[in-house]
Amino acid sequence: MKKIISVFTMAIAAICFVACGDDAWTTDPALEHLYYVGFYKTGTYSDALNYEVAANGTARWRINTGAWTETGTDGVSSDIPIQFHSERVRSYDVTTYFYVTNNAGSTLVEGTDYVVLNESGTAIGKVDGKYPLTWPQAVKGVQNVKIRRLTSTNGVLKINTLDPANGTPSVKEEDYRESTLNSKTGDYEVRGLTHDFNKVTVTFN
Repeated sequence: MKKIISVFTMAIAAICFVACGDDAWTTDPALEHLYYVGFYKTGTYSDALNYEVAANGTARWRINTGAWTETGTDGVSSDIPIQFHSERVRSYDVTTYFYVTNNAGSTLVEGTDYVVLNESGTAIGKVDGKYPLTWPQAVKGVQNVKIRRLTSTNGVLKINTLDPANGTPSVKEEDYRESTLNSKTGDYEVRGLTHDFNKVTVTFN
């Protein structure tokens, strides 16, 4: 009897293993080359990231209304982390974009009052009004960008992975795909995260 029960148990385990394996490897072909880009946060996904660069060059940052952390005195903002979400390694590279725009009432001028830098401190050039980041072979990761203050002019910048010119992104099913589009080629599609919209602010004070 024990032998029969043992064989029965092994058979059930084998069935479960095959079923679980099938579920784990099942994917929707339509989503096979879909990726997401947003801001890396250590707390709640909806957290706001706030950065300040004072006229004397002091830079600091905080999450929501928490304590400030000072990171430098050279007029360069603290790291602004942009995260690429992917679970694949591809033969192609993926390019995502982010936008730097004035908040309401602010008149800061790119190239005059500030410049946008990558994590190595090199200026990033605009492509059609937005800043590109490349992710080799579509491998997930985080890249830090920074804002260098160039003048004493005060103002407020917003950093987004969705075009603010289009307004608040829609979460309606019929509008979602177009509303959250960050980048698209014949190989892949990248969407921004709606909960990140207008949640990253850089203040010159």
